[in-house]
Amino acid sequence: MLTAGCLFSGMGGFASGLDAAGFKILWANDNDAFACETFRHRFPDVKVVEQDVNALSVEGDSLDPVDVLAAGFPCQSFSQAGDRRGFDDPRGKTFSKIPQIIAAYPIEDRPKLVILENVPHLQHGADGLWFQRVQRELRRAGYWFRAESCWTANVKDVTRIPQDRERLFMVAASREHFSYNPFRPDSLRRHSDIRLEIDDIVDRTAKAEKTAYLQKDNRYYKQISATMKTGTSDKNIFQLRRSYVREKKEGLCPTLTANMGIGGHNVPFIRDDWGIRKLNIQEVARFQGFTDSEILFPDIPEAEQYRLLGNAACVELARMVGEECSKILRACERNG
Repeated sequence: MLTAGCLFSGMGGFASGLDAAGFKILWANDNDAFACETFRHRFPDVKVVEQDVNALSVEGDSLDPVDVLAAGFPCQSFSQAGDRRGFDDPRGKTFSKIPQIIAAYPIEDRPKLVILENVPHLQHGADGLWFQRVQRELRRAGYWFRAESCWTANVKDVTRIPQDRERLFMVAASREHFSYNPFRPDSLRRHSDIRLEIDDIVDRTAKAEKTAYLQKDNRYYKQISATMKTGTSDKNIFQLRRSYVREKKEGLCPTLTANMGIGGHNVPFIRDDWGIRKLNIQEVARFQGFTDSEILFPDIPEAEQYRLLGNAACVELARMVGEECSKILRACERNG
């Protein structure tokens, strides 16, 4: 069986995609207590190392060799919406721990493939210097990697899920196991031309929890209600921004973010027969590719559940990349 390890594992969105693609997850690492608690709840048989990645050690933490290493390293410093400090930001610097961990394995035990996930702007920011550094460090660790091995994908374009969420996947291949990088984004195709409707995911037929609704004397209620009245359709999702309300058109959900559950900007709202409410946890999870077949969270605060979902990799995108990597690895095994 093909195996995988996850750095910056969060609640396990990437792990869920790889699991669906047939990988056995051997270990995961994150420094967020709620993320680790949720990961353990969802994957009780997986070793979870809860600590800062900078303190992580292959030998000291007994990290078994894996076929694939997946790492959705922090994206805030590379995002167009952020301060764009890149590798000058301590969060951005954590990328360099990835090749260090890889290099700590004997050459023959290093991951055959490394999958990195981040925002598309990483490829172009700082006049390309950010991407050049990623490329340089992966190559020094013994991997084939270049721009042609990257896949920029929007959830709404390649899956049935109607969320406007664009991500960058970078796949590097070990020179110990491959004579070139066999990952080709063109191999990844949309599985269906039929995109789900918002109301396939959002349930407007039943009254939600009372706390989900805005009171009519709430200033945000007045803002959102006014925008809904002048908008294209009050069946759309409306997102509370820093100083205004944005209607997301074309039957799409806006990009879901980590701060959507704490009452500030980026909170997505809908209208139903009982008023104006934010998307509930189950609906947000569906927009991120999680299914209703599992209880996603242990007993942790709801605000943390929203945060973890907003930080998660979309399960469907991770599954698509995982399936392509599985094909590559199985072909490698057949060819000796």
